[in-house]
Amino acid sequence: MTLALLLLFARLTPETTSAFDRYIETVESKITTPHERLRDGEIRNKQVDVPNGLLQDCTGATFIPGATLEQVKAMLQDYDNYKSYYKPEVIESKATGHQGDEYDVFLRLYKKYMLTVVLNTNYHARFIMPDAQHLYVLSRSTRIAEVKNAKDPDAGEHEVGNDTGLLWRLNSYWRFEQDPGGVYAECEAISLSRDVPAMVGWMIKGFLQKFPKESMLNTLKGTKNAILSRKTAE
Repeated sequence: MTLALLLLFARLTPETTSAFDRYIETVESKITTPHERLRDGEIRNKQVDVPNGLLQDCTGATFIPGATLEQVKAMLQDYDNYKSYYKPEVIESKATGHQGDEYDVFLRLYKKYMLTVVLNTNYHARFIMPDAQHLYVLSRSTRIAEVKNAKDPDAGEHEVGNDTGLLWRLNSYWRFEQDPGGVYAECEAISLSRDVPAMVGWMIKGFLQKFPKESMLNTLKGTKNAILSRKTAE
């Protein structure tokens, strides 16, 4: 039996979903609360036990020299170009709806580690700028579906919440602060995946543990490079 078939026994349960939702409520209640800054390039990842699942809370920071919050906001709202900014993890991207500073977004994600996984993911993002010095972005996943054939992503999807379970939820929270020399950026990504099954744990444990940090590195690098490139072109 292949690894992909062995993994097709994970099911997202109401208990797992409820635990994730409770954790998110706590995080979002403190999104604008001042806290200790991470250093430029620093990444922290912690795992949280939830019933029948694995919740990981990964936070990273970077400094974007010479940037302004308006430039940051314009880049982050350019969803059609995320496939360029965040490759190779994002292979397709587009805004599917927009009202004021709220966006509905589609991203097709690509990950490879012993097996190739392609996910069709949808998000609702909200931009909050309470003053001239701060910008917050709350992005909540609304649907994550794993495609059946990574080589042909349009050929169909597994039932949502009944798949390999490598990613069931992915929320991200940006905090930006204007500094005299640029913009300080901090991103917190909270993911939910299956627990590690004993039968194949040794094969997917590395993937589940590496995924948040690798994705965070790609996100921070992609965001910084995209903003600096846009600045140069202006």
